Amino acid sequence: MNKVVSVASRILLGFLLLLTLLPFFLLGINAFKGQSEIIKTPFALASDWQFSNFSKALPQVIRPMLNSLLVTAAVILITLVVSVLASYAFTRYENFKGKNILFYGIIALLMIPGFVMLIPQFVQITDLGLYNSYWALILPPAAYQVAMGTYLIRTSMDAISKSLFEAAEIEGASDMEILVRVVVPLSKPILSTVTIMTGLNAWNNYIWPLVASSGEKTQQIAVALTKLIVSVSDGNGVLFAGYIIASLPLIVLFCFASKYFVAGLTQGAVKG
Repeated sequence: MNKVVSVASRILLGFLLLLTLLPFFLLGINAFKGQSEIIKTPFALASDWQFSNFSKALPQVIRPMLNSLLVTAAVILITLVVSVLASYAFTRYENFKGKNILFYGIIALLMIPGFVMLIPQFVQITDLGLYNSYWALILPPAAYQVAMGTYLIRTSMDAISKSLFEAAEIEGASDMEILVRVVVPLSKPILSTVTIMTGLNAWNNYIWPLVASSGEKTQQIAVALTKLIVSVSDGNGVLFAGYIIASLPLIVLFCFASKYFVAGLTQGAVKG
């Protein structure tokens, strides 16, 4: 009976894996086709490989990609710095007044749907004169990501043995030295997890850049992909090529941070 269940589970997992990978396969093979071939044979390899699709898509997405790289890097940096400092304060100083209220207040921000904050945030950045600027695209998303970052990193830091802090204090280390030399190296898994999650959210953010900016000066890649100009003959082939080009930075990010990603998810979700 157990063997039957095991085989059935493997078949089910294989089927789910196939369903998951099928869209990526279709995206990859159809990015090298013209529109007529996409319609006729969407599941087959290209008979006439159209590498020109990528050369046509690249000029339209390169500027938005650079804008998104700047915004994403800034959001990740702000999120990590603020989350690490806040988490360290919650972990090291256990007796300051209002600690739990403040922490639960931060967690409560995760319960607020993003679209509820669109109008207040828009009014705020407009009043500050930040509309259609990089700061308008950086600060609100970073503030939202800090809540999740603080929750995960603080939970991870709580699992660090207090004896390490005491030993560092005996050696005369300051709080900043303890944070940089002890806590941060031990928190690499969760920091990688927060980096990837924050990077994905910032790079794929569509609604807020659509609201907070206009024109091509600060246009983000998620918005630019909806405005690609293609000919009738090229059709979706150029669109698919643009999607692949736009996904490359995320793939690079994951490759660099994936070593600790799964361990970081477990470490941030389970205390112990």
